[in-house]
Amino acid sequence: MDPLACGWDTARFLIFSENVFAPLIYYSHLGPLVASLLIGVAVLINNPRALINRALFVMTAAFAAWVYADLVLWASEKPEYIMFFWSAMAPIELLIFAAGWYLVVVLANRGEEPSFREKVIAAATFIPIFLLAHTSYNLLGYDLTNCDREPIEGPLWQYIYFVEVFFIAWIIVKGVMGYRRSSNPTERNQLALVSTGVVLSLLVFSAGNFLVLFLLDVDWSYEQYKLFGMPILVAFITYSAIRFKTFDLKVITSQALVIAVSVLVFSLLFIRRIENVRIITILTFILVCILGYILVRNVRREIEQRILIQKQEKELEVVNQQQENLLHFISHEVKGYLTESEAGFASIAEGDYARTPPKLKEMARGALATVRRGVRTVMEILDASNLKKGTMSYRKDSFDFKKDVLDIVAEMKPAADEKGLLIDATIGEGTFMIKGDEDKLRQHVIRNLIDNAIKYTPAGAVEIRLTDGDKLRFSVKDNGVGITTEDMKNLFTEGGHGKDSMKINVHSTGYGLFIAKEIVAAHGGKIWAESSGSGMGSKFVVELPIA
Repeated sequence: MDPLACGWDTARFLIFSENVFAPLIYYSHLGPLVASLLIGVAVLINNPRALINRALFVMTAAFAAWVYADLVLWASEKPEYIMFFWSAMAPIELLIFAAGWYLVVVLANRGEEPSFREKVIAAATFIPIFLLAHTSYNLLGYDLTNCDREPIEGPLWQYIYFVEVFFIAWIIVKGVMGYRRSSNPTERNQLALVSTGVVLSLLVFSAGNFLVLFLLDVDWSYEQYKLFGMPILVAFITYSAIRFKTFDLKVITSQALVIAVSVLVFSLLFIRRIENVRIITILTFILVCILGYILVRNVRREIEQRILIQKQEKELEVVNQQQENLLHFISHEVKGYLTESEAGFASIAEGDYARTPPKLKEMARGALATVRRGVRTVMEILDASNLKKGTMSYRKDSFDFKKDVLDIVAEMKPAADEKGLLIDATIGEGTFMIKGDEDKLRQHVIRNLIDNAIKYTPAGAVEIRLTDGDKLRFSVKDNGVGITTEDMKNLFTEGGHGKDSMKINVHSTGYGLFIAKEIVAAHGGKIWAESSGSGMGSKFVVELPIA
């Protein structure tokens, strides 16, 4: 092909030249290209580790590469460039369909990859392309009549069109199966929207191929309309991201609408003939009016939501102040009442008053135990509040952790004996010196874990272990009610009651393990729980640095 014989123009950046005779080529190519790259890059940057985000990026990036290569075919005057990009378009086009299939399958599988067998089948469809893309099976030649350079496709493209239909059908099947399998309304809506968007965009793309090949006597200017399938996909993806938080894309409606309007206006720059401007401008004006109406409606809604949030913030400030006042009252008044009652019952129980009847002493001991439990409950609530506010203070004294464990075991043994439980304590030799707040570790970690083990074990034994090494390791194991997977998620959270914990321990505040975790963390340690499930017992482990 001699550029001078046909008077071909020299392409700038490979894609801009006077060789492009169809008036809407740049409008139909560059608008969808920009839209696809915007959504693909935005999704990937937001969460590059998610498989569905990667799949969408590959699909949009492959589409952008295909559009650029197609523009080169329209604009370039150099045969070597045309041959190279025509060969490259075959695998790129199929990659668009394969990436769309992968996206839907991952979403249908709730984030899991396709099976190995499915991936082998999908990969096998590329083998003929890689083997034949550089041969005459891909491109037989060019029709140089009137210097239009119309390509004469080889039989490889018929294979590609067949595989495209195969991928579309496969996507529909996987989407329907995933929709029926899911019982979560949000997941079903996400899958329905994304699958519909992918199928429609690929159908429009593939229909453009068949339209040119079988109905329009190879008029390649009509092929450009298949590119408008990408804006369809972008619209479905954006709506799904805003409405159902698909792809974890942090975008609000107003942002998406402004970007859409910007792309529409930007696309007007690529209309090459003045006779096309009026029609395209009218269509763009209509779309901008529709999007503008939606934008104004959503901005108004966001303003109303902001006003509501500000109102709720003021109400929350009042509630927080009331809570502070209540906690202050509990801290000074209720705690004082309980302390005075505790002292009175202790005096009676210990025989400080002469000639105290035995029955009265017995009643005083029971009342003393109840009051002390009430004091611990109040202190748990106050400590949880201080931890939440960040006002908890810690002492940094050196003490023997082993001594505190032995003391608590001795104190808790009567409660275990009363339930018929065996306490099996295995404590390492020597001292276990650590640096920290002895009282908080003693009450909220050691006592809490042993007390919980006794309360949640109907029968059997409680094993207590204390060992040293690089770190002090304290563990409490029981063969009690165990911990379900669901309860494990909330175990160390504020107010994190287990599903059935209140049936066993009606006095539980839900703050014990939350406080224990925060205190251990403040001392540079770790605490965790282990359990095989309900009825299988549990084990709590604490690791602390040795002084």
